[in-house]
Amino acid sequence: MNPFHILIVDDEPNVRLILEHALKHEGYVLETAAHGAEAIQKIGQAYYDLIVLDLYMQPVDGLQVLYAARKQDAEVIIIILTANSSVESAIEALRWGVFDYLLKPVSPESLRQRVRQGLTQRQQTLQQKQLLQQINHLRETFRDLDNLPSPELTPPTLGPRFIYAGSLVLDCHHRQATLNQTTLDLTTSEFDLLLCLVKATPNPMSPRQLVNCALGYDCDEVRAKETIKWHIHHLRRKIETDPNTPHYIKTVRYKGYMWSGE
Repeated sequence: MNPFHILIVDDEPNVRLILEHALKHEGYVLETAAHGAEAIQKIGQAYYDLIVLDLYMQPVDGLQVLYAARKQDAEVIIIILTANSSVESAIEALRWGVFDYLLKPVSPESLRQRVRQGLTQRQQTLQQKQLLQQINHLRETFRDLDNLPSPELTPPTLGPRFIYAGSLVLDCHHRQATLNQTTLDLTTSEFDLLLCLVKATPNPMSPRQLVNCALGYDCDEVRAKETIKWHIHHLRRKIETDPNTPHYIKTVRYKGYMWSGE
């Protein structure tokens, strides 16, 4: 399993060092932000599984970072750390679904424990979401099969078994993908998504096109964007050396995604 990505946001350098030190031996990929504006910029460029967030920062405070994080990923786990709590800020943070609300100074072991619990919840949520996506995909597939013409009237034809894209090899008969001679552990939806991207090379595909091609159904642009963003996030974690700076699956601004592996 790929390591979890965590963003630590605090405008006090000493606090950032303490928090980073408390988590650095847990096997996570850690990044830090020195203020709210930097945090929002990083959230817009990469996906994080968990954010440890200072509430009181200037001029961009923790609540603004919280709103940006929730807009980017509704399932991201957020742990608030603050030295000066208020009922109003706590209520607002809880309304936006923070996982925990801790007062500084927090002990390293308490932080590690809450981070582990938060990541366990995220993993369970994402697995449930993935299962629902696969169930919906199967429903759409079975519905489409009911509408297929009789096999006697339109005999099936098989395309080429192998598709090559640089160091990537797709076995369409066995539905297996190999990258740099390493077999990828892909779900059905992830394999179909990868196949659609490779076949479209060098052209990008919009989220709605990818929903049609890979998942087998149609939906509006907003729903397609959210659905495909989630699938791309998990596919990158299985393919890319660093999912935050993807080499194989590129985001094409205002157009969608494109396979660019060599």
